[in-house]
Amino acid sequence: MNQAKKHCYLYTRVSTQMQVDGYSLDAQQDRLKKEAAHRSLQVVAVFSDEGKSGKNTTGRPQFQAMMQRIQNDNEDHVDYVLVFKLSRFGRNAADVLNNLQIMQDFGVNLICVEDGIDSASAAGKILFPVLAGVAELERENIQAQTMAGRWQKAREGKWNGGQAPYGYRIEDGVLVIEDSEAALVRLIFEKYVQSDMGINGVAKWLNENGYSKQTRQNGIYSRISTTFVRGVLDNPVYAGKIAYGRRKNEKIEETRNEYHIVKQAEYETFDGKHEAIISYDLWQAAQVKRELNAYKREKRYSPQHAHILSGLVKCPVCGAPMYGAVNRKKKKTVPANSIRTCGTTFARIPKP
Repeated sequence: MNQAKKHCYLYTRVSTQMQVDGYSLDAQQDRLKKEAAHRSLQVVAVFSDEGKSGKNTTGRPQFQAMMQRIQNDNEDHVDYVLVFKLSRFGRNAADVLNNLQIMQDFGVNLICVEDGIDSASAAGKILFPVLAGVAELERENIQAQTMAGRWQKAREGKWNGGQAPYGYRIEDGVLVIEDSEAALVRLIFEKYVQSDMGINGVAKWLNENGYSKQTRQNGIYSRISTTFVRGVLDNPVYAGKIAYGRRKNEKIEETRNEYHIVKQAEYETFDGKHEAIISYDLWQAAQVKRELNAYKREKRYSPQHAHILSGLVKCPVCGAPMYGAVNRKKKKTVPANSIRTCGTTFARIPKP
């Protein structure tokens, strides 16, 4: 009597670098299918994450879907998950061991084909924590090499990749001025520097005077937002510079392994190989005005007008967050101790 085949999932993952090195999703999947056949395992499903980092599992939808199916009372009666290498499963030691433990709680073990280890074996139980640590060290080394490469590229005045900033297009890896967009960039700087208007005022003036920007994804022209104007004014690329370190991936406080992109106040700039849209003097003048306006806002919202419970107090009617405000009449500040409720009305707080 033939014994029923055990079931397995296949999981594959590639980052951009893995694709460059030839470890494509198809190549991994082909290797895993051969291993499953060799072990007489029946493949139930294949999960693949393309262009995803191994830093954590939260940004990998297919990995999350696989883990969810395992935790859903293991409805597919899976015995194993097969991966090409442990680094494809994850490059964060804590995540690797935590997810492996969850799998084993539901009777599922992990086989790393190229590493030659099985978490169900005695040797696997010893080797998995070690290899998980090695995978994390490899990730940190890759990250350091990548950052060093980007810094060197910026130092040479080359564009570091990604979509070209508005006003430029990319030709053979070099930024080239897109005349149809560059005119708007110049106008934004000139209006901001040569008038009393702030960022909101510039955006409003442009929209009221019939200016719009073309959305690159669909070619549709859209209104000009304050976010767009601010992004243009803050970017030194328009003055012929290449920036390095404008944004940094920082760990979110009180989380174990979650990160977000944070704009940096200080960063390095290098002379770019590309042609500038505006003069460096004009860009510098815009930065001076930005700093002066920021200083004015800081003074306007001084500690004596701080509302420490803003966003924490909830409206008793609709449950929305409530924020402190100060009434201003004829440029004179009048403390009102008011709070905004329900998005449209205000409620006065009695003075202490």
